[in-house]
Amino acid sequence: MVSETLALTWYDAIFDRHSTRNYDGRPVPDGLLDALAPLLSGFAPLCEGARAVIVADSASEVFTGLVGPVGKITAPPVALAFIADTSHPHYQVATGYLGEGIVLEATSMGLATCWVSGSFRRNEAERRVTLAASEKVMALTPLGFPASSETFGAKAIRTAASAHKRKPLSSIVSGLPQKDWPPGCGEALEAARLAPSALNRQPWQFNVGEERVTISTSGLDPFPIAPVKLDCGIAMLHFEIAAKANGLRGEWRMSDKAPQVAEFVFTHSSL
Repeated sequence: MVSETLALTWYDAIFDRHSTRNYDGRPVPDGLLDALAPLLSGFAPLCEGARAVIVADSASEVFTGLVGPVGKITAPPVALAFIADTSHPHYQVATGYLGEGIVLEATSMGLATCWVSGSFRRNEAERRVTLAASEKVMALTPLGFPASSETFGAKAIRTAASAHKRKPLSSIVSGLPQKDWPPGCGEALEAARLAPSALNRQPWQFNVGEERVTISTSGLDPFPIAPVKLDCGIAMLHFEIAAKANGLRGEWRMSDKAPQVAEFVFTHSSL
């Protein structure tokens, strides 16, 4: 479970975080990178199977010219590589969960980020890190300060992205009627709704029961190059920290019953 201190800090960051593709090239101060370092190997049990590495050597070269259809990453001084141990049974969830914690911590420090899980120069990324035989780089984020101005194309992309609204809770949540949800559950589901995902596909469904909330993968995957369960790991972290920030106590338990991914089981104090 995420600590109370981190949960409160990251809950605020959920509403401040947005994807930034254009950076001003300024170096990230060593003090900020040092502050991120303790999180790179994990901050909760669900991080097991994932780790992160700071890539400061020609960071921009690990990104392709275009990141899918959503725009170019320009002038990032640093990249973070999110590395999965594929021998772990839940490595995809772990990678999303760990990576988003680091992203939210960076956001709280005033740094900009952008999840890149489907289109990056894998050879360039893996050349800059040391990998065990069972490890691979699953995703990246640039890390730095946003450019003070954007090109016309970047502005158009941002405008189009803003116009594409997230799915309403009614389309991604089933189970108990909202009036019967435990206190804090609505806030936790809203935080999960705001979680980033590849192409904003939001590939998850939540079911609210009397004792738990279940997250499952949903529908056909329009972007199979980026793992759906990685996105679910991001949403699970959002749910957990918002639940804790709003007084809903519980913990995630992984599931092997596809399409279920995990269950957030309430503790007695939450009911």
